[in-house]
Amino acid sequence: MKKLFSMAAIFVMAFTLVGCTEVDDLEVRIEELNQEILDINSELGTYVVTNTALEAEIEVLEAEITSLQAQLFDNIITFTLTDEYGEFSSETVGYDDEFDGTLFDLLDDSLTVGYNETDYGKYITSINNLIPKTGAYISFSKNGVSSMVGVELATYEDGDVFGFEVLWWDTLQQGVDDVIQLFLENHASDYVNSESVDYNVLLALNLLGITSEYVTVSEVETLVDDSTLVTTADYFKAIMKLNAVGVDSTELITELNAIVVPGGYGQTAYGLLAMDSITTSVDYSTFVTAALADLNTTTPFDLGLDAGGISIVALSNYSDIGTLISDYTTWISTSQLDSGGLVTRDVVWGDTTYPGTENASSMSQVILGLVANGIDPTGTDYTKGTNNLIFRLLEFGTDTGSFDYIKTDDLDEDLMFSTPQAFLALVSYQVYANTYSEVNPFDFN
Repeated sequence: MKKLFSMAAIFVMAFTLVGCTEVDDLEVRIEELNQEILDINSELGTYVVTNTALEAEIEVLEAEITSLQAQLFDNIITFTLTDEYGEFSSETVGYDDEFDGTLFDLLDDSLTVGYNETDYGKYITSINNLIPKTGAYISFSKNGVSSMVGVELATYEDGDVFGFEVLWWDTLQQGVDDVIQLFLENHASDYVNSESVDYNVLLALNLLGITSEYVTVSEVETLVDDSTLVTTADYFKAIMKLNAVGVDSTELITELNAIVVPGGYGQTAYGLLAMDSITTSVDYSTFVTAALADLNTTTPFDLGLDAGGISIVALSNYSDIGTLISDYTTWISTSQLDSGGLVTRDVVWGDTTYPGTENASSMSQVILGLVANGIDPTGTDYTKGTNNLIFRLLEFGTDTGSFDYIKTDDLDEDLMFSTPQAFLALVSYQVYANTYSEVNPFDFN
C-alpha cells in the first residue's frame, strides 16, 4: 500500500509537477507553517479571552498550507482536533488519485495516533494532543455530521473535513475535571508563587506535571531556606516542597530524624510520610518502630476522619499492619451519610460538646487515604444511592474552583484549609481514576 510522503510518490510527482528541489522546498515550507500554527495555538492557550488577531493569523497560515499542498497532491482533506477545553487545531492532508488506503491510513500517516485493536476494528485512544481522560472519548464526524461508521470504514474525497473532538460521557469525571480547571484558572497562582507556597497545591501541581508554570526550583529552595523549621509539621511541609520540584531533601530528612517522635493530630503520620518520601541512607528504623506501635495503640479509626485519613496514607507503605487500614475504611463505609459525605465525631471540651460536622476538609483527607491504598472512593462500598464521596465533595465547590468548609454556614468559601486540601484530593483521585493504581502524592520513590 502506498504511503503518504513516500520517496516514491515524491519522485513521481517531481516529473509531473515540479522539480525535486522544489518539492523538497514545499515540504519544508509546509512543515514550517505547521510549526508556526502550533506555536500560535500554544500562545492562544495563555489568553483568557479569544484573541481574534492570532486566530486570523492561523487562518492565513492554514490557507497557505492548503495552497502549497495543492501543488503536491491531487486531493486535500482536513482533520480538525478539538480537546475537552475547546482548544482547536487542524491539519490538511494531501493524497494523489492513486492512493488506495483507508481514511485511517491517511490519519495515521499524518498525525500521531494511539489505538487498540478490537473485534470491531481500531478503537482510537489518542490523536496528537487529544488524550481523553477517564470518562471521555474521541468523537468522529464527517463534514460536521456525526459519523455512523469508524475511521477505517469512512469514505473520503477531495475537500472533506473530518472532525475529532473529546467529549465527556461521565458527568462525575467531567465535574472533577471542571473544578480542577477552575481552581487552576482562578486560584492556583495565589497558593504557589515566588513569595509563598502551599504544599497541598504544590503536590497537586506536581501530579499534574505543571509545577514549573507557577514557581521555579530556585524560588522554592529560597522559600524553604528562609523558613524556620521546629516541629515535625514544619519539616514535613518543607520536605514535600523540595521533593515536588525535584530537589534532594536528604539534609532535612536527616535533621527531622533527630527530633521526630510519634504524636497526636497526625504528627505520627506526617513523620512517616516525610521520612518515607524519598530513598536515603538515613536510618530511621527506630522512629518507624515507634510510629507503628503508636498507630496500633491509637488507631486510624480512633483518630477520626482527618488524622485517620492521613494515617492510612502513611500506612499504605507498610505491610504486616493487621487490620488498621480495613478497620478505618469499614467505619467510613458504614457511617457514610445518604448525601455521600461523612460527619466528624463530636468533640467534648470540658463541659461543652461540639457536634460533628460534614465538611470538605475532612472528606478530602479520607479521599487521600483511600486512593493511596488503591481504593475507589466512588466504589459501591462508598456510595449511598447515587451519591459517593467524590460527588459530595464536589457539592462543596464554588463557581471559581474554591471550596466551602460547611455548606450550611454563613461563609461562601474556606480558602485556608478546605480549598487546597480538596484540590489535592481531587487531583489525586483523577490520577487514580486514569491510572487504575494507588496514588500517594507524598511518595516520591
